Amino acid sequence: MNYSDSERIDRVLQNMGLTKVNKMEDADLVIFNTCSVRQKAEDRVFGQMINIGKLRKKRPHLIAGITGCMVRKTSTKKSEEKDKLINRVSRNDFVFRIEDLPKLPGIINELWPDIKLNEPPEANIKNYFKINPVYTNKAQAFVPIGTGCDNFCTYCIVPYSRKREKSRPMDDVVKECDNLVKNGCLEITLLGQNVNSYGLSNLDKKTNEFKDVDMPFVRLLEQVDALKSKGLKRLRFTSNHPKDLSDELISAMARLETLMPYLHLPVQSGSDEMLKRMNRHYTADWYRDLIKKLRKAVPGIAISTDIIVGFCGETEEEFMDTYKLFEDIEWDMCYLAQYSTRKGTFASQYMEDDVPVNIKSERWHRLNEVLKRSALKGHKVFEGKDVEVLVEKCENGICEGRSEHFKTVVFDSEKNLTGTLQKIHVDRGREWQLEGTLIQEQL
Repeated sequence: MNYSDSERIDRVLQNMGLTKVNKMEDADLVIFNTCSVRQKAEDRVFGQMINIGKLRKKRPHLIAGITGCMVRKTSTKKSEEKDKLINRVSRNDFVFRIEDLPKLPGIINELWPDIKLNEPPEANIKNYFKINPVYTNKAQAFVPIGTGCDNFCTYCIVPYSRKREKSRPMDDVVKECDNLVKNGCLEITLLGQNVNSYGLSNLDKKTNEFKDVDMPFVRLLEQVDALKSKGLKRLRFTSNHPKDLSDELISAMARLETLMPYLHLPVQSGSDEMLKRMNRHYTADWYRDLIKKLRKAVPGIAISTDIIVGFCGETEEEFMDTYKLFEDIEWDMCYLAQYSTRKGTFASQYMEDDVPVNIKSERWHRLNEVLKRSALKGHKVFEGKDVEVLVEKCENGICEGRSEHFKTVVFDSEKNLTGTLQKIHVDRGREWQLEGTLIQEQL
């Protein structure tokens, strides 16, 4: 979501007449687009602001701001009501909520009154989704279908930072996807804090947008999948909440041609008691059954997950429930995190972060060992098979991209094949990637 938001910010700044530079040291304007799911991410932004202070000694006109999940109230140093970040970070000149992106030109003009900049067409736009992004990759694109979240997991800041869940009109999403495909896009990833509940939130129900639409997310997938006639090759979506993964959606994954056989399905814990404390609204056995449904409907599907170790009150027994669940399910990939208190969340106010740091680290390493075995086993399945790879980068004769199952694949090529689909014969499966040979170059 941050990548997608940054592409829209880029459009606004370019329309004002500003030009992107390669190094922060050469910039007159710096904007930090933040993700603060974890406290460490926020801490890194504060560290970067120290660098801003150093740069100002050489470039006193430099202005810097923050957007994204850290911001609660759009404001500048001159605002009567200021976001806490304005006072907390002395080197910070402004902050804005991403949904207030159309206000950014006014903020910059206020801080640079002596510099004449273009009046961008976005000035009269109220919905930031209406701003056309500057896509950084012609072959791949991230398309947001909504923002916010209504789930209020106790460890998560998103419902407070991104506000309540609100879906983007289906016609707008399909139109953006259609334009992308017309311009050569091969792979589209639909984005949301919880894509499965697209069109079903309380705010969505207060509009007429989805009034007579049955299973809105499935309908949206069907419409985007129809773009295969215009050149769309791949469709993905993230992120998913297990409780909202319906049978109808699983069926769509099995029948829609462009939907790739990959799903990211965060579990967070294998302990029912932990899941209750996290406010996740499902049990470990229910999740197990869901995985069985997926694998039956989409044979060979690759599934990844998120797991938090050391969340408030986690006992050794509760951790072992997660360990056993991992051994049972054998996820293809897992994004492991050691819990750190995130200010502003329910957990930070009402729960004690009582698992020692050394215990969190030890549990993380134990799970990581299971992940290594699981990932290697999943990759060995592809040895001797041919996969189709969308090449994402080529450097020094080595190309890298993703297969249909979202596996990282590397192979040798003297040509820069970035942005193309290539058939690769898999020679070897390693823990974190597949290694193969280019069968026949396709351009």
